[in-house]
Amino acid sequence: GYSVDAVKLLNEEHWVTAGEDGHLAVWGAVRKKPLALVECCHGRDPVNKEPYWISALATLHNTDMVATGSRDGYIRVWAVGQAFKSINLVNKVEMPGFVNTLSICSDGRLIVAGVGQEHRLGRWWVDKTVKNRIHLHKISAID
Repeated sequence: GYSVDAVKLLNEEHWVTAGEDGHLAVWGAVRKKPLALVECCHGRDPVNKEPYWISALATLHNTDMVATGSRDGYIRVWAVGQAFKSINLVNKVEMPGFVNTLSICSDGRLIVAGVGQEHRLGRWWVDKTVKNRIHLHKISAID
C-alpha cells in the first residue's frame, strides 16, 4: 500500500496522490492500482536515507499539471503523460524550507507556496535559516 497524505483532482475521472513515503501517483476511477507512479519523487534524505515526505500537492484542474513540495529545497512541477500512464518532471523551482501548502492559479501562470521553518504537522525538523512566508512563482509558459 501507499501512505496517502494528499489527494487532488486532475479531472472527474482521475486524481493524484502523494504521501510521507515520497510517492506521487495518478489514479483512475476504474482501477484499484495507480495508473502511473513515481517513488521517492523528491529524492532521499542524505542523513537517514528515507524518502522526503511530500507535504504539499496541487493540480491545475482539467490539465496535466501537478506540483509537489517537500523539504528538499525544491517545488517540482510535473506533467501527467498521455492516457494518464506516466508522470514526467518538467521543472524544479528552488524553495528552501518546508513547503507546507501549494496552489496553482486558475490560469496556470502562478504557483503559490506556503513555506515554513517546520513541517505543518509536527516539529520533527526545524530550519531556522528560513522565514515563514508565502512565495509566489510565475510560470513562464504552460507546457
